[in-house]
This record gives sequence, structure tokens and C-alpha cells, in this order.
Amino acid sequence: MSGAVIIGLCNQKGGASKTTTVASLAAVFSERGLKVLAVDNDPQGHLSLQFGVDALRDKIANTVSQVYLKEAEVRDTIIETGQGGVKLIPASIALATVEMNLPGMPANDLRLRLGLQPLREEYDVILLDSPPNLGKLASNVLAASDYFLVPVDGPWALQSVSTLNKVAKDNATFYNLDNKFLGLFLTMYDRTKIMQAVREEAEERWPDRVFKSTIRRSTTAREAAALSVPLPLYAADSAVAEDYQQLATEVAARSGIKIGGKGGR
Repeated sequence: MSGAVIIGLCNQKGGASKTTTVASLAAVFSERGLKVLAVDNDPQGHLSLQFGVDALRDKIANTVSQVYLKEAEVRDTIIETGQGGVKLIPASIALATVEMNLPGMPANDLRLRLGLQPLREEYDVILLDSPPNLGKLASNVLAASDYFLVPVDGPWALQSVSTLNKVAKDNATFYNLDNKFLGLFLTMYDRTKIMQAVREEAEERWPDRVFKSTIRRSTTAREAAALSVPLPLYAADSAVAEDYQQLATEVAARSGIKIGGKGGR
């Protein structure tokens, strides 16, 4: 399939750096000349906030909720972020009500996939954030993604990888989809025995899916989030920003994203 490569960040554990990674990868890919769309799929709206967007405060009428509900054209939900050229489909707390109602809607696991389809030829990369659970919103992210990527910040987060793979495979089989497990990468990384053990277990269970890139533990990420600036733009010369640069290079190589040109697989 030509056009945008769609990558979903998933993990049912909170605090594993899904949102920070989506914002950071979006900023890095945009800096490298790609047309990037970030999509907030969490009712908490933390991805939107990282780009300085508060859907309620800013009285944004059309958010990702309207994509799920088919209440607006998808292009009418996209806003400029003013952050490195990245465009965003924001979310608000209203998305929680949408998720509760999704089971009663036709094609309830495919609403996001169908909604984003018209944008494939307009972007090089589309990055999807997801909530820290395996509910209907996360299921939609998995179904909409060409690849899903899992951040792991410790032993508990590692345990969800098998579950995510099962849900993705079940969706792929039932809906005849072709989404792939791109891999996992370690976040909050340090040289403790715990993180070394997590890496060893991950490499034993998924030998071809553990990224070489790691995101080290740093207060810089929290500072960037608090100031509503993606980390690579907030502290471009920091060690953790360099980690995200390396991760972006590895993600591009594994997914077929062509840096400096039209993305594709």
C-alpha cells in the first residue's frame, strides 16, 4: 500500500512513555522533512496538551470524537500545532463517552481506520496515541495501524506485549487486516539489574523485535510535557532527545518510512 505509514503506540500500562514518544517521533520526522499527522486517541488529551492544545479551553469543535462518530469530515478535525510543522487531530474528555457507546456502533473496531483512510495520500507518517488499556479505543488504534510499537518501562509493561499481539492478530484475522508488530523499545532506561533483566527477557521472547534504541530516564521529558513542547524541540541537544533521534531512525528503517521523501512501504 502506498501513502502514509501509520504507526500506533500501544501499551495497557500507563506511564510507559507512549504519549511522549508519539510527540517526539512526530517532531523528529517533521524536522527531517516528512509530512506528519499525530492523532490523540486518549480522553485525557495528553498528546494534545504536549502540543499546546487544550480542546476544551480552546473550544475546538471538531476532535477525534467526530472522526469516530462520523460527525465531521476528517480534514476538518486537523489543526496546526505550531510545533515543528506537525499537524494534530486533538482529543478531549468527550472521547470517554464515545468509547462507552462504541460497542453499539457498526464496525466499532474499524471506525478510526475508516476515518483516517482519506488522509493516506496526504501524509508521510501518521502516528497514533492510545489510552493505557485494551478497550475499544486501543482496539481501534491497533486496527488502524500498519504497525504497532510498544514502549516498555519495566517488567509489568513487558507482560502486556503478548496480550497486545493477541488482540492485534485476532483483529487482523477477523477483519482481514495486515498490521504488524513493529517491535518494543525500552523507556525510563537505566543500568539497574531490573532493566537489564527486562531487556534479556524481551530479547529471549522476541529476538527480532527488540529495538537497539533505548530512551533513558530523564527529568527533561517531564519538563517538556509540562511546558507543552515536544521533547526534541524543547531540549534538542539533550541526551534523551538524541535517544529519540536514534529511535526515529530505527523506526523508519523497520517500517519503510523514507526520510527526506514520500513515505511508503
